[in-house]
Amino acid sequence: MKVLQLINRFDFGGAENHVRELCNELAHQNINVFLATEYGRQKALLNQRVNFIKTSMLTRTMLIPQVISIAYTVIKYRIDVINAHQRLPIISACLAGFLLRVPVVATVHGRVRHDLRSFLARRMTSKIVFVSKRVLTVSKHYKQLYGKSLIIPNGIPLSNRNPKIAPLSIGYISRIDTQHTSVIERLTLAVESLKNDYPDITLTIYGDGKKLSKVVEMANEINNPIGSPTIYVKGYSNFMDEELLPELIVGAGRVAIEAILQGISVLSVTPKRMGDIITPTNYRWHAENNFININGEPSTINVLYSKIKDHIKNRQYYRNCSAELQNSAAGDFGITKTTTHLVELYSTLLYEIPEPMNNKKA
Repeated sequence: MKVLQLINRFDFGGAENHVRELCNELAHQNINVFLATEYGRQKALLNQRVNFIKTSMLTRTMLIPQVISIAYTVIKYRIDVINAHQRLPIISACLAGFLLRVPVVATVHGRVRHDLRSFLARRMTSKIVFVSKRVLTVSKHYKQLYGKSLIIPNGIPLSNRNPKIAPLSIGYISRIDTQHTSVIERLTLAVESLKNDYPDITLTIYGDGKKLSKVVEMANEINNPIGSPTIYVKGYSNFMDEELLPELIVGAGRVAIEAILQGISVLSVTPKRMGDIITPTNYRWHAENNFININGEPSTINVLYSKIKDHIKNRQYYRNCSAELQNSAAGDFGITKTTTHLVELYSTLLYEIPEPMNNKKA
């Protein structure tokens, strides 16, 4: 079976990390996987068995050139199934798949109104994979999508290593764009206030993007008057490879899963939703909602301050919770399990759609 994965960006972000690790696991499961995307820093982390196809700026930004490029790739490599991620690749794959009678799976990482904005994308996809159950159920297109949708969460590679945890350390991991920078600003100010009672507290920011220089300025504005580093900006970094990891990660989605699998406490926060620290009591509800507090309001400096202070004051309790949650997360989000579900889906689609004239089963 030959599977084509499509994504426009391949540098830093949750969807990009997901596609890279999905491709690697598909290759590990002996699936002939092709990846068409830009040349980003994620490429260096790809399994050598993944067939990488570099796309041009034209085919990444314009619909018709992208449709033509996908169709050409499908014909040239005799692709059996297309799995598209992000809005433009999804609609482009739908049109190319319709022309060539090749099934298309869309993976929704964000919201339906963004990733599946087009009626054609909602109508022409063969199957739709949601990483969060809530994103599907709250969509106004729920009735249209329900019959062709599956919930398959982000899969994360499991590690046997036992990283060291730095006490009184906090981490924030994201693409550094306008929305996430607003959270970072509130978080840095909360940490600055906590410094009075906890002199050893630190915040490390991992990520890259257009607002990185602004984040560096924020860090300097806090660090310089204090005279000792409190806010660290790591930039682009593979969090999973760090030898010394933060004791508390502020984030959601894929970041939260990775942290829990490392035995790290997680405070659920997104640019639009403020949540709680994940514990065995609230884990299952958060897991079903991609570790986002779907009922939350935007974060504030005061709430971030109080949540982090609660974690510091009850550090041993939360360390025990984190140890307990590792096994649950491994069973729910291990990449071998989630990828096997996707392979089963791909295989099923090959028997539901007539074989295209240009394709032969591999």
